Amino acid sequence: MTMTKIAYLDCVTGIAGDMCLGALVDSGVPLEYLIEQLKELKIDHEYELSQEKVQRNGQQATKVHVNLLKDDDHDHHHHHHHHHTPARHLPEIESMIQQANLPSRVTEWSLDIFRRLAVAEGAVHGVKAEKVHFHEVGATDAIVDIVGTCLGLDYLDIQTLYCSALPTGGGTVWAAHGRLPVPVPAVLKLWESRQVPIYSNKIDKELVTPTGAAIAVTLVKSFGQPPNMVLEKVGLGAGSQDLSIPNILRLWIGESVTEKKTVMST
Repeated sequence: MTMTKIAYLDCVTGIAGDMCLGALVDSGVPLEYLIEQLKELKIDHEYELSQEKVQRNGQQATKVHVNLLKDDDHDHHHHHHHHHTPARHLPEIESMIQQANLPSRVTEWSLDIFRRLAVAEGAVHGVKAEKVHFHEVGATDAIVDIVGTCLGLDYLDIQTLYCSALPTGGGTVWAAHGRLPVPVPAVLKLWESRQVPIYSNKIDKELVTPTGAAIAVTLVKSFGQPPNMVLEKVGLGAGSQDLSIPNILRLWIGESVTEKKTVMST
């Protein structure tokens, strides 16, 4: 019997970057490890990473916060202007990831995810991927979520990732371009790129974010039912909103069991 470490993303209430981080930290990835590794990107003056246990409909899960820091946090006067994280373009993000001294799988995965995200956003707005402005994907936020998720999967030595069908959500959200229908256009583009199975769970909220969708369509081998596995651990990552069902991304981690064929002697 050969064993391979695999994981399954159970996305009953969707998937977002911070939910991925929460599920990974809940599964045993030390937050300190993520903080140290992410320093390599040289943007740690822009955010703080923290974790807490929270309740979602009576169930406990781990919430990871990416708190964006204001430029003026070092002088503690009350400034009443909103701080916007730097808008960045794909080439800048790519060189930032390439120059960071990250594990090779992490570099490769992170670059793939950002490229897919840029291609989807570009297709929606009719611009080249290189010209896409990462603004509501909240440049800093997205970088931390995406690279952090790749670091966590690498740390846990996940060889193959699987994912459930994804809920569409509904309603509308405010974005940099005004009000958008849910699922937002970039998420639909990402789903289309992998023919992702989707369904409505009757919750009219944004359940799958562009970052969450990009992580899934880039790293997941197949979508649908859980693979055959020996379950070893379940990591629970909390989402930000309170929903009618527990807003938790469940990461099932275990071993895939493949029987070696034995030749029967007669």
